[in-house]
Amino acid sequence: MSTPKTALVVGRGPAGLLSASYLVQRGYQVSVLAEADGSLAMWPGDFSFGRDAEAFRSFPIERSLTEWLQSFDELVTLYQSFGVTLRLPQREAIAHTITATGNLRPTFATPDWQYASTEPEPLVVVGFDGLADSIVEAQVATYRRQSGQEAFGVRLSRPPGWDASWGALRFAVYLDSDVGTDWLVKSSQTALESAPPDIPVVLPQIIGLERTTNLLARLSDVCGRSVGEFPLLSPSVGGIRIKERWERQLRRQGVRFVSGRVQEILPTPRAVMADGRCFAADLLLLAHGGVLGGGMRVAIDGVIVDELVNREIGRMDRLEALNELGHQNADCLGGGRVLAVGRAIGGWNPNRDHNGGAMLLATVHAALELSEEIDQ
Repeated sequence: MSTPKTALVVGRGPAGLLSASYLVQRGYQVSVLAEADGSLAMWPGDFSFGRDAEAFRSFPIERSLTEWLQSFDELVTLYQSFGVTLRLPQREAIAHTITATGNLRPTFATPDWQYASTEPEPLVVVGFDGLADSIVEAQVATYRRQSGQEAFGVRLSRPPGWDASWGALRFAVYLDSDVGTDWLVKSSQTALESAPPDIPVVLPQIIGLERTTNLLARLSDVCGRSVGEFPLLSPSVGGIRIKERWERQLRRQGVRFVSGRVQEILPTPRAVMADGRCFAADLLLLAHGGVLGGGMRVAIDGVIVDELVNREIGRMDRLEALNELGHQNADCLGGGRVLAVGRAIGGWNPNRDHNGGAMLLATVHAALELSEEIDQ
């Protein structure tokens, strides 16, 4: 019987968990190394793809439309395995969600609890007294101006037991309880009596952690209209929901989570922790951070150093060069046994182009395909 291949994933955000899931599917024994929980708690949970249906043509990693569609189908199946339903837009339309400030934001693969629509439509926006991010009057005004559609605001009073320490997560925990559920249903039903009928309702993304889908279905039934959430600023309850379900699934599949700071990466490949622990594997994926990377350090003179590979990769006055080199420099370590995923490359800017989800999918698939080529 052959010995299973082993893999290390550095990072515990969406790129790290996606890498771990796909490595498990390919038969690897996986360990995830991370100092902290990662960025899922700052991420609403939807996979953005771009502003229009032709967005796939502009990415620096070449993938055909068929490959993109297959990637998203795999993502939907993966999410279903840990209990989250992802909706994909129909045909060529890119859906939009509404933000906490009332702006329209493009989205693509969207959890079923999050509001998304391919065309702007009239909305009823529900505000919560005592929730700092719930600024319903300003949200309604911005949405009207941006969408050209009518919007109506209603507000729920503070729930029993509320105090000034409550944030989004505390509201979600309360609404998961029987008492919180009953309060939400009764308060929403009363508040919506003054709103025009048949118009979709959007609430802040605080509607429970474990009961969310059932809660929204119950609200839709009681109120006689579709009900969804809009994402809030960090901490993101939607991202926390996904993180908890995803990590439980990975643990059931035998993935080991190791807490601690990775201090050095060697091309063997090997990861050395700050406390001296050392982990070796057949493959190592660097999934430690966003546009510049969570492991990037900017010196006083503007030099940017990737601390994990201890290499200067650019300067702050040459961001174009940084984007071109950041991914490639990590790729070349260990002859392709150490690969970077989830990084900005070739001028790809997810904050500008709204394609962070596509960046994750493309870089993870590219890394796995390259590792398979090396094995062969």
